[in-house]
Amino acid sequence: MTTTRTIIFLVLVTTAMTLAGCRLSASTPPPVTETPDSAMNTLEAELGTIATQTAVAGGGAETVPSEQPPAQSTETGSTDTTQPTAPAPTSPPPQPSPTPAPVFTATPGLPETYQLQKGEFPFCIARRFNVDQSELLSLNGLGSESIVPVGYSLKIPQTGNKFFGQRALLNHPTNYTVVAGDSIYSIACKFGDVDPNAIAQANSLNAPYNVSAGQVLYIP
Repeated sequence: MTTTRTIIFLVLVTTAMTLAGCRLSASTPPPVTETPDSAMNTLEAELGTIATQTAVAGGGAETVPSEQPPAQSTETGSTDTTQPTAPAPTSPPPQPSPTPAPVFTATPGLPETYQLQKGEFPFCIARRFNVDQSELLSLNGLGSESIVPVGYSLKIPQTGNKFFGQRALLNHPTNYTVVAGDSIYSIACKFGDVDPNAIAQANSLNAPYNVSAGQVLYIP
């Protein structure tokens, strides 16, 4: 009876392996060294395993793949820690050197001659250089009513005699508002003892030292 059952099971095993189409290799049965009942139990277990594998191979059951945890990236995300290279600073174009303003000084010392500018007259020059006005007129062959043109070269007395009378006609230092027809030379003559070069220097005026009506000048 036991032998018959063994033969039946062996036939079933052979049939199952044929159906699998050699897609799955059959497990090698362990050597039969046990008792007939133990061998039967082992064959039944093997048969059940083979039947399950046969069903899977034939498409009778779906194989559910085991989920694998996503691989952990050793990188720190997509954040780029590389510091961007700052562009090299662009040097500004060189600035043109400013033209230095001319430095004006009062007429040094006592000149031997002086060329009259617009708005000036002999008495004005006598006050400015503090020379005797009578000597100035006489030295140049002029009278008190003489009209001397612009550009005339006056000879300046060198005797050391001072101007007779009040040299300053207006108090200064002060501010002065330019009126139409004024120049730094005529303004200097209005004040009497002021040098026009000193006015130009005090107000940062450049040649030709033009002034306009309403302009406020500092008179040193």
